[in-house]
Amino acid sequence: PFITLSEIGCRVWITLSGCNFKCRGCFSNARKPTGKHLTVEELVKLIKNSSQRYYGKLPEEIIITGGEPILDKEYLLRLISKLNFAYIILETNAYLLDKEYIKELVEAGVKEFMVDLKALNDKKHEWYTGFSNKKILKNIKTIQENAKLVIKTLYIPGLVEEDEIGDIAKFIAAINPKIEYRINDFKTRHGLSRDPTINEMEKAYKLAKKHLRNVVISRSCRRESKPLKKKTWITVFPDGTFKRRSTKDYHLIRRSGQLSQETIQKPQ
Repeated sequence: PFITLSEIGCRVWITLSGCNFKCRGCFSNARKPTGKHLTVEELVKLIKNSSQRYYGKLPEEIIITGGEPILDKEYLLRLISKLNFAYIILETNAYLLDKEYIKELVEAGVKEFMVDLKALNDKKHEWYTGFSNKKILKNIKTIQENAKLVIKTLYIPGLVEEDEIGDIAKFIAAINPKIEYRINDFKTRHGLSRDPTINEMEKAYKLAKKHLRNVVISRSCRRESKPLKKKTWITVFPDGTFKRRSTKDYHLIRRSGQLSQETIQKPQ
């Protein structure tokens, strides 16, 4: 795992490495095992010490992300139970969850789930991630019954566009029209598709707003609903040292094994 400190608010991001999905457009450095292994106790100590040094207090909010953070159930539940001093958000693709696991996470201290729903069309979802979305759709309904739920989707030109996002919004509205829905812009790094235009994003937003009350155009790494000027964050290394970084730095860090150059061939 590794952690970053927000320069916007008193917030810590915990990134747990490894992922069960094989997303064709993934640019996360945490998709494969990375960083130094830390025990739960070591990680919690690093979080507390770093937050005290930088903010002068313990973090108010902790976002646990990945990779896919729910892979190691025992580790995750122990970690969450020791972070009860903060509001905990879990970012997940929700594939490996079930009713029991969701309830255990809530009991341990998760206050909010942020589910990354790649597509409602199962063929598109399986083409992009390698997995069906049937379990995810079922788990979304269970999460909504037990905790706060936010759903986010990448606008991927040629695959997940206006109509697909509209269908996702309808699905969410049937569960609860008050659920927050975030439409994030895809950032191509490996020749897959292209970045969506502002006009495309706005059309998708307007269509989703026909069904949902809380729709936001955002970015994957952003917690706030509105764009902010701050473009950097603080990376905390296992030895406790800090380094200010930006998205430019992030994409200079190359993980081993480059993704192949692919183009979108939309499933029928």
